[in-house]
Amino acid sequence: MKRRMKGIVLGCALCAMAMGLLTTFAVPQAAAGEKTWTWNGQAFCARANRLFELGEDFGYMIEKYTNGRVKIDFHSAGEIVPAMQVIDAAGQGIIDFGQACPCVAKPKAYAAQWFCDAPGAQSPIEQIIWYYHGGGKQLMDEIFEKRYHVHPLPMIAITTEIWLYSNKKINTLKDLTGLKMRAAGVRGEVLTRMGASVVVLPGSEMVPAMERGVIDAMEYSSINCTYPLGFCDVTKYLYMHPSKSTSPMNLWGVNLDLWNELPKDIQEAIERASRDAYMRSLTWGIEQDFLTLKKAVEEKHCEVLLLPTEVTKAVDEASADYYYEKAKTDKDLARILASWAEFKKNFGAYAKWLDYFDMTGDHLGLVKGNS
Repeated sequence: MKRRMKGIVLGCALCAMAMGLLTTFAVPQAAAGEKTWTWNGQAFCARANRLFELGEDFGYMIEKYTNGRVKIDFHSAGEIVPAMQVIDAAGQGIIDFGQACPCVAKPKAYAAQWFCDAPGAQSPIEQIIWYYHGGGKQLMDEIFEKRYHVHPLPMIAITTEIWLYSNKKINTLKDLTGLKMRAAGVRGEVLTRMGASVVVLPGSEMVPAMERGVIDAMEYSSINCTYPLGFCDVTKYLYMHPSKSTSPMNLWGVNLDLWNELPKDIQEAIERASRDAYMRSLTWGIEQDFLTLKKAVEEKHCEVLLLPTEVTKAVDEASADYYYEKAKTDKDLARILASWAEFKKNFGAYAKWLDYFDMTGDHLGLVKGNS
């Protein structure tokens, strides 16, 4: 992925050379005498994971957006600190930054999970709009800076998750009762309350657990991320929510002292890189999900199904009740839910039109004929 982005930059430079515009596209370097920084950080996932590839992309963008003044030394899970401790390690200064899903911050910031994939919560594009235009960024900055001593930089908008990878059919709500499944974060909490037998497993252990029958179902990420990890090799059914896509994000938590040390122009450049990476990841993810779904069905013989409306409605309503219950004792969560409510008040009447901005329907191309 990083090599492909370099190729794009080089290609632009060659075109510019032919047009006499090379200075516009030349790969930037820090000027002599300018202070530079090298950040040493780690992801919570392995190099084989596409989330790591997108982390490499973000690091590359930071180097270019800062004209080479901030360079990135990026490591995969476990190379420096345990995978699930990357945010905490960044706050302590053991590493300069950590890449993870917000739910990794649960131990010190319980409400951080609502920036992740919460049942019935925000869709990918809804989350982006709320984050930048509904107060979400201010809330996340405050939560992560206060609870973990890191400045958060969202850099991946993960496309909607497969709601459930399952080897058992889900026909009614009763089929969730006793279902042996892997789930994490607030989704695991909600499904446990609804009778599922939930275990938390890291990504590397999920496929073997499905193969051995230790679990019958699992949730983890979007299909373009899980397909290379073998999820579709061990799964019969891919269940999608019929009406509400939800989405986690990935972020870099940068040590707050290190962040505050940067001059304002460098901070602004990195924030621009963050926003551009966050936006770009969504379109890239949609493209890859679409192409990967074909492989899952035709090569791995998975069956793509919609969850019954009875099931999704019950889970989403139980989730909402649970969130407001937890908000009574968690001020950060209460603030997030209040912000969502204000966003809903201001934009709720237009929500249905979001789906029309990029609608394909049930066919590609023309209604009639092969085109």
